[in-house]
Amino acid sequence: MQFIWPDNSVAPVPGTCPVCAHVGPHQLALILPGAGPAGADWVIVECPDCGSRFSTDRNGADYRGEELPDTPFLHYYMEQGAGLRSMLEPLGFAQPGPRRMLEIGGGFGFPSDYVQTVLGWTAKCYDPSGLAVMGQRYLGLDITRDYWTTDTPLPEPFDVAYASEVIEHIPEPAPFLAAMRRAVGDTGIVVLTTPNGTALNPGTTPAMLIPIASPGLHLTLFSARGLEHALRAAGFAQVKVDADGAQLRAFASDCDLPAPQALDDAQYQAYLRLRIATPDIAAPLLSGLRYRLLKELVNAGRPQEALALFGELAQSMRERFGIDLERPADLVLPDPSVDGREWLSRLPGNLTGLLYFRAVLANNAQGNARAAALFAGMAALAGASLRRTLRPMGIEDGETEALAMAAVQLHLTAAAGIGADTAPLLTAVERGHADHGLLLPAPFRSHLRRMVAKDLRATRHSALLWRVLLVADPGGSDETDLLSRGLAAGLPPAPIAAFNAIESAANADSVRRALLEVWSTPGIGEAPASLEHARKLALIRLVLLGAFADAETLFDAWNSPRLADDPSVADALAIAAAARRNGTIAAPVPGFASIESAPDVTSVHQALWSVWTMPGAAEAPITIKHARKLALIRLVLLGAFAEAEALFEAWEDPGLADDAPVATALAIAASAR
Repeated sequence: MQFIWPDNSVAPVPGTCPVCAHVGPHQLALILPGAGPAGADWVIVECPDCGSRFSTDRNGADYRGEELPDTPFLHYYMEQGAGLRSMLEPLGFAQPGPRRMLEIGGGFGFPSDYVQTVLGWTAKCYDPSGLAVMGQRYLGLDITRDYWTTDTPLPEPFDVAYASEVIEHIPEPAPFLAAMRRAVGDTGIVVLTTPNGTALNPGTTPAMLIPIASPGLHLTLFSARGLEHALRAAGFAQVKVDADGAQLRAFASDCDLPAPQALDDAQYQAYLRLRIATPDIAAPLLSGLRYRLLKELVNAGRPQEALALFGELAQSMRERFGIDLERPADLVLPDPSVDGREWLSRLPGNLTGLLYFRAVLANNAQGNARAAALFAGMAALAGASLRRTLRPMGIEDGETEALAMAAVQLHLTAAAGIGADTAPLLTAVERGHADHGLLLPAPFRSHLRRMVAKDLRATRHSALLWRVLLVADPGGSDETDLLSRGLAAGLPPAPIAAFNAIESAANADSVRRALLEVWSTPGIGEAPASLEHARKLALIRLVLLGAFADAETLFDAWNSPRLADDPSVADALAIAAAARRNGTIAAPVPGFASIESAPDVTSVHQALWSVWTMPGAAEAPITIKHARKLALIRLVLLGAFAEAEALFEAWEDPGLADDAPVATALAIAASAR
């Protein structure tokens, strides 16, 4: 869908504002070519008086329909499309008791079901669409298949009249508000939600713009000022309008308004649990309720409950779709040529969210960065795959876009944490386009490197931050291909060239040149921990090369005593001091280089044996300990994870893991296992 944002040089458009009755002219705000009914352009203008936006086409859609079949799109609505929490949030003020609520245009009727199930209210719904049939069928609600008007019989006023995302569909808002005012009489409260018209701007992402604009459906996009004006014009004495991002929430009454309150988390979770326990509940609705509860549990920091619930979801997905959510790398996404209906018949509409929140659990609760990276990476791919099939149908999903952005960030952070080479993917995402690949918006792409760097700083692992300094040529590969290949390969650890150059330097001059390359890297000022890591590696390498005086001279010149807090650096400096003091170690240890370059497990064992049996080894425990550290790291780099763990346990020296590189290697081995 194309968005054309005219500038102020375009001639104003005549017409009367449906919100404040300003006679115009009005500034042209947005054109969506061919997106209106019968392929006409959909034109939106902005009122100079109240700031609301409205379409020049004021012919509202006919929402009367036959009974809806059990379609994939209905399943998608139940599993994710219905913004359940955002529907219920305006009812946070509601308390248990014998009260009555009228819900207008509620479709499926989740808010009515909530107040009846949790608060003990009585709810009556009016909605002409086929979706109302589903509310009757699945939730047992009292829904009249008709519009609510000023002529609808009203035996007695309601305590609350609620209309969520309805008024923007109405050609003439004033009569609709008059009908709502009639519904609550002198003592009730009207509650409204509607898209925030000011969010219709070039800075809003496409996944949010399309649902806000909704050509052919959304006729009036209120500003907060405009909605307040319309409610007061309808005769309400008390009016309050709040902007919550892309949504407006309004409260109106002739009596005092209740103090705003957030939705009670315990009550919301109780509602989800009660509905989940409903006998013979439809599978897509059960999936949607479980998914929403999963989000709540993860965000509330209740990982064990969340993991158990995810297990139930995974089992249901095996039964419904034949997929295993616990093995994300094995998931096969539909071919890009399929349409949204076919996609949703093969996979659940909430797949992106299920995988993302499982990634959060793996990362935060289980400490398994590899699993987190795999789940998050597949979540990003699934989100792009679904949105790509929905876009040609004029449908977008803001929640899936937001989840995919969070998933990409988590994937890059977690993958770097296990030593994977994330530089090509990060660079590809930076250079990508919002309409291609992972479909990520431009502002997110431009800030991604900084956000990942912030996440990695929080890990306090100095070597990791280097990953986000490198701008690596993706080699012409699409970001989706890079991510897919990385997941398929299992995100193997990869050496960092800058550090590897120091560790493999042939002599002291080569060490200094490699250090200069690090200091000259663009952005190094943002990664002081990485620079410190390079210095540590240089000190260790100089000692391994027998350049003891050079190592001590550099350590003194840098005037940073905390470098020696690293056990490996402390060992190296101790070796240098011993050599200077009594010549116990007067030359480099050849076995160290042999361990570092060993091509296989057998060679690692042979190199270790050469160190253990060299003359004077018994008097050099520091040398033996360093050889063990090198061996553990080399075994992990060779993929011999079980061998590394077995040696670590056999040596019975927990202090080996105090060394950061060894700890990282052991973590990789544990993750692989």
